[in-house]
Amino acid sequence: MNKTAEKTSTMKWYIVRAQSTREKSVSEKLIKESEKGDLMNKLGRVLVPSEKSFYLKDGKKVSKDKVLYPGYIFVECNAIGELKYFVKGCNGAQGFLTNRAGDIQSLSNLEIDRMLGLQKEVEEKQESESTYVIGEEVRILDGPFSSFTGHIESIDNQKVKISVLIFGRKTICELPNSQIDKLDD
Repeated sequence: MNKTAEKTSTMKWYIVRAQSTREKSVSEKLIKESEKGDLMNKLGRVLVPSEKSFYLKDGKKVSKDKVLYPGYIFVECNAIGELKYFVKGCNGAQGFLTNRAGDIQSLSNLEIDRMLGLQKEVEEKQESESTYVIGEEVRILDGPFSSFTGHIESIDNQKVKISVLIFGRKTICELPNSQIDKLDD
């Protein structure tokens, strides 16, 4: 266990450039190569920071992973020469992020901590956004009242009571969280 701690401390972070829609596939190739190929025990973590975003499609709430840094993959490595050789032959990868002289530079611990901290912050924000607040105006996505808007009256676990205006009268309906969505301001 002490050897792994030493190994991660000698590893440095680098940025691999990739085509803007192929970050996930290139990172999967890097991970696969680090598990079974030439880069075995030479790569640490391979990160493509992303956040979940929600949108409506055909009246249903759909989630999509949005890449925070399009075109960039963060790689922890202790053998930059072998990684450079692998990246050169990898479809979708375009090389390393370099300085003006063309030298590959590693990222500082401060930069990595900031990036990882931002990733944690985004995840916490997503968790807090998934809950609703009493009095909040929401749109109903499914059921007999679909496309109606209403205000949240009470929240009980996964069920939400919403007051909807139907023919000029308030009507309370109880729906699961999956059938409502926040209104865009």
